[in-house]
Amino acid sequence: MFRQFFRFVWLFLFFSLLTTENLLAQDFKTQHFPEEGYLQAWNFTFRNEKYNLFATFLVSNFGPGSHNNGISLLLKPKDQPVFYSTREFDADEYESKKGQFYQKSGENWMEYKNGIYSFYMNYGDWEIKLDYKPRRGSVPISKGRYPLKEEGKFVQADIPFSFSQVTGTIRYKEITEEIKGVGGLEHILSNEAVYQYSKKWELVRSITKDGHRIFTGGFVGNSDFPGAFFRRVAVLDPTGHLVLEGTVERAEVLDWEKEPTSGYTIPKTEVLYFNEGKCSLYVKRVRPIAAMSALENISSFLRFFIQLFFAKPYQIHWYADLKLDCPEWSGEAKGYHSNYLINE
Repeated sequence: MFRQFFRFVWLFLFFSLLTTENLLAQDFKTQHFPEEGYLQAWNFTFRNEKYNLFATFLVSNFGPGSHNNGISLLLKPKDQPVFYSTREFDADEYESKKGQFYQKSGENWMEYKNGIYSFYMNYGDWEIKLDYKPRRGSVPISKGRYPLKEEGKFVQADIPFSFSQVTGTIRYKEITEEIKGVGGLEHILSNEAVYQYSKKWELVRSITKDGHRIFTGGFVGNSDFPGAFFRRVAVLDPTGHLVLEGTVERAEVLDWEKEPTSGYTIPKTEVLYFNEGKCSLYVKRVRPIAAMSALENISSFLRFFIQLFFAKPYQIHWYADLKLDCPEWSGEAKGYHSNYLINE
């Protein structure tokens, strides 16, 4: 039971690897695999002048043939405390549609219909219903299945769309608001547990004043991962076409910080070098959005066992400033930096 629960908690540590080519819908539709340890997750983001939101749907196979599934919501209203919660559902509360982007977990659901990606979540006091109308600009991330150390193990990650126009409603208790903003969708498919090969994941989504989008992301590996890290950089122009991409070859930390909520020591200011050192990306976290322990909503008994085996999982979200210098393209951007911490 504990092994299954441990895996479920790690599913909420959502992440991405960056590369670019044309992303097809079948790359991030609902898929199932028979191997134990399989998981698939979709992370919706949303932001406007009042809200920052990170909402995750997932399905996993803790034993051949099972469909353990769940949802996670991190919502930070302006000038109010962060709301964070997870919900786990059994296979009999799960529904999918073969070959389609669709999942239902209890009364919560996500789907694609008539060019719109939508999701609905109900946490009692909070109820969310959002519609995303994507435009060109996908970042298909790992170029298919990125191989891990053990033969047959892989991770596949995509950003199907980012900075999409979003409309919908957010209800808090008896008050319902109609909202507009921007957001995106991130996707992961893997048959290996994240903590088996990595210590930290990150994703930075940013945009310049003229509409160029700069992304960087990846992970810092543990002793089981060949190489110290895998991190990528990609730039899209305002029409969604690729301007620049590269694999990070070296990272220079200019300023470390002991993050107060998690207690982890993580980079606050960093320079990433890629394309044979000809290009550099300066990334600085400037002010916090929200920080939350993935163990926040579980019993003290289970929390003790998870910390005993796997240290402390945290989500840390910050506003960030970026500056990219490269012969092909240079620019400055502002955006959102997400750290998914596993252990030091």
